[in-house]
Amino acid sequence: MIVPREAMLIKQASFVNITCFLFNFPNYKFELLWFNLNLIMRKLSFFILLILFSTFDLINCANSAKRVRPPVTSIKIISKNSNYTIGEPLSVEIKTKIKDGTFRKTELFLDGKSLIFSEKPEFSYQFDTKNLQVGTHYLKSLATTNDGIIGENFNEFLLKSDLNPQKFSYKIVKTYPHNTDHFTEGLEIKNGYLYEGTGQEGSSAIYKTDLSSWKTMKEFKLNDQYFGEGITILNNKLYQLTYKTQIGFVRDLNTFDLIKSWYFKNEQGWGLTNDGECLIMSDGTQFLTFIDSQNFNEIRKIEVCDQYGVVKNINELEYINGLIWANIWTTDKVVEIDPKTGKIIAEIDLGGLLSSVMVNPKNSVDVLNGIAYDHATNKIYVTGKLWPKLFEIEIVK
Repeated sequence: MIVPREAMLIKQASFVNITCFLFNFPNYKFELLWFNLNLIMRKLSFFILLILFSTFDLINCANSAKRVRPPVTSIKIISKNSNYTIGEPLSVEIKTKIKDGTFRKTELFLDGKSLIFSEKPEFSYQFDTKNLQVGTHYLKSLATTNDGIIGENFNEFLLKSDLNPQKFSYKIVKTYPHNTDHFTEGLEIKNGYLYEGTGQEGSSAIYKTDLSSWKTMKEFKLNDQYFGEGITILNNKLYQLTYKTQIGFVRDLNTFDLIKSWYFKNEQGWGLTNDGECLIMSDGTQFLTFIDSQNFNEIRKIEVCDQYGVVKNINELEYINGLIWANIWTTDKVVEIDPKTGKIIAEIDLGGLLSSVMVNPKNSVDVLNGIAYDHATNKIYVTGKLWPKLFEIEIVK
């Protein structure tokens, strides 16, 4: 069987022989001529390809030369302070430099909403902050040329609260026993029962305790993979967060049977409460997230601030008389937060609670964590992780 290359050589040899026979040309000279022609054709092909590639590079360079550089714009906040108190006027300076083309305008945005635009490349603008919320806000300048080429820049500022929180203390009304194995993450009271959610992988559970006898009436242990976190009760359902798995559970309040689970976007779940309609969760940062209790969509967020700036490590939550009460992790402080503005209204110092009782002899006690409010009696209960006691307290103003 003749392979394609051998067939080509046979055809080439036949062509040479026939040509030599017809023109009475010496065979060896024709072969030399044929070789030279092949060599010339190869060189011509190389030069043709070289010319084509050079032309392509020239076209690319020509196109590159036509590229237009975007305008360069900047935002400068005219102040020496890094943080500002809500209600103060804020002044910014916008500067735009045009590299190519003709300047058209620069527009200033605050939190995604347009504030002003100017047809001058440099201008200043002052705006009031009294109608803004405390927390971080974002500025953007967007410069445009007549050819539609845009350039943008960003800046941000923090608004502190304009309130000095009231300072409260407490007095102990009554003490109750608390299981020293309970790593308390959530505490609720409903219809004469205390509901407690505990944490740690392998020992997370939900407990139902009779307030009159302080006997555990029901308990449910979570799967070992879950670290239980905050709980809240709404519409005869018990909602519970998990720590790092980004999963929440909805259970029947009476049976603890699982109704559904849901996914939340926050990287971690910490505290949980509700305002009668929305779930409100903390995640260890300065943010509180409001969640639709039906479809679990995020409704809004507030950033919690006092007169010094943001307040992080917000932990266990309870909704009491229109305010969000929150433990601040690793401290003995409870803060009262305005759910509309994020401002801290009051601070309650709960230091010294354990000094009047024997410290847990079995385990080292952990931090204060757990606030429960009995809407029927207006009583407030607090405890901590692995604490030997639960306390009924009265706030002293």
